[in-house]
Amino acid sequence: MSGGYVKVPNEISSNPRAHFTSLPGIGFNIPYWWHDGIEAVPTEAFINQQLRNHIKSELGNCINKFEPFAGRFEINELKEPIVDVQFNENDVSVSLRYPLEVISKDGSFKALLEKFRYIVPVRFKKVYNLAKLIMERENIDYFLEKRTIDLYSIDREIPTTDIEATCNAKVWRLSNIREKLKTLLRVNLPYIRVRGTDYNPNLYVPNPNGKSIYSDTYFQQHFVWEISPNAEKDYKNTKVAFSYENWPIKVYARPSENGILKSNAQKGTDMLSFLCLHIWHFTYDIEYPVLAAILDEETDNNGQYQFNFAFKVSIDHNQPSRANKGTELFETTADLSSEEFCNDAQNEITIFTVNNATGEDINDVNLTFVCGRFYCNLGATDWLSFGAAAGTTKKLPYCINGIVKGARQGFAEAQSYIQTDVDGRSYVLALNPMKEFRGYKVVKHMLLDTSIAQELAKNEKAIIMIKGKNIGFESFAVYPQEEGFQLMIPDTKSAIYDATIYLIDEENIIGGYAGEWRVTKEELKDAKEIVFHVIGQGIATEDEKALFVSGLESYSKNVPAPELR
Repeated sequence: MSGGYVKVPNEISSNPRAHFTSLPGIGFNIPYWWHDGIEAVPTEAFINQQLRNHIKSELGNCINKFEPFAGRFEINELKEPIVDVQFNENDVSVSLRYPLEVISKDGSFKALLEKFRYIVPVRFKKVYNLAKLIMERENIDYFLEKRTIDLYSIDREIPTTDIEATCNAKVWRLSNIREKLKTLLRVNLPYIRVRGTDYNPNLYVPNPNGKSIYSDTYFQQHFVWEISPNAEKDYKNTKVAFSYENWPIKVYARPSENGILKSNAQKGTDMLSFLCLHIWHFTYDIEYPVLAAILDEETDNNGQYQFNFAFKVSIDHNQPSRANKGTELFETTADLSSEEFCNDAQNEITIFTVNNATGEDINDVNLTFVCGRFYCNLGATDWLSFGAAAGTTKKLPYCINGIVKGARQGFAEAQSYIQTDVDGRSYVLALNPMKEFRGYKVVKHMLLDTSIAQELAKNEKAIIMIKGKNIGFESFAVYPQEEGFQLMIPDTKSAIYDATIYLIDEENIIGGYAGEWRVTKEELKDAKEIVFHVIGQGIATEDEKALFVSGLESYSKNVPAPELR
């Protein structure tokens, strides 16, 4: 079985974009579960039907007209065989309804046989569900894309963005970049682990820094993937591996010309005539296949079983690109819409909503239930039990690894894993309060005289980025602000943020700010407005502009930090 297919359909085997050959020359094709924006995960019903058809078609060759019994018995087929396959939690059962008349040649025995059953001690259902979950999480988390971007971004042989004070031209060949990337993927992807599955944290890892076991390396911090909070309970006897071998890979770099990438080199002028600067910024489109293997280890109750499936990793302009443009249809089941899925409600689930900072109940939180590609609108929460709590109780469709999302004005969007396989479960969704600023402004101070603050010119715009140092928070804003747009700051506790602002005109960065911003809860309480200060450079040569941007953090010390008023 290859990727859940007993027999690969012609529309896949004849489409080179829908599969890849893992063993060139042998012709062993593995269908993609995701490729080119198309989700193509075979359903359990489709796999079951293929397996039933395979057993029925091969049954005649297997029994060979009952030739082994021909010397003693006459066996007559009374009806066509009917095959049934059940994927159970701990095994696969195969049942055969095959009415046979058995008569001994000496006339001493006659019997009617009809039902035959065989148990295959492999946990296909568990392994298949884990494979589906990995595919669902990849399409949400972009884990393989992000790790790929990390790998080439920190490799000095693959250029991304940098500036170098040198007079030597920087030139790279795309063919060399492609080969380097293939090596990075081949060596590093096997170190990806799925949290909760069986892997050895003490595995030896070659490391130039001297740390030689997995738990002490970069991989432990960045290559361990959490796909489910219940993975340790559900999949503790399974191993998951990802691999890339010397398979076809598409790499396109921009800007490039005839496979050559060059830095933008300029000579300084006037007082900076001695200085040479080389600046480069390259983006990449990358596409390559990954083979995922799940090994269910042998226990007292089941035998060892391995399941392989493949999918493409897709990057566009240095960003993950996994937007689904369609879903492959399988003949045995209709393609459910979200409405049909959401209407198939089975178990009653309660979601309570609380303020994560105070623990107080909050109502009027708009909830959405997500299960794979299906989205169910649950409406807004209300007061329950005569005001004793806030939340909602709804019947939800069956889902093992669901996500409930909550949104309410004045709070950051929150989400939590939930399971709807058992009636009566309850969960708490905690939302972090946010301080909303409808009023914020940016003023500039020119480098020649930073004591004077002035409004931005009509052709100037400021891009504001705020990122928490010790809290998982990022915010983005533009000034002049767009209609209806609000800038939000966490209203939970005092915190330190990295504030980065770029002041631009139609073409260039002409100023900005980069520095720490310390915000106390007391300051936030009564604040109505934020004033951001930026430093402007004024008239400058291209060389001076580049130096100014590279030293923005130092220049920013000459202007005030962001102010709450």
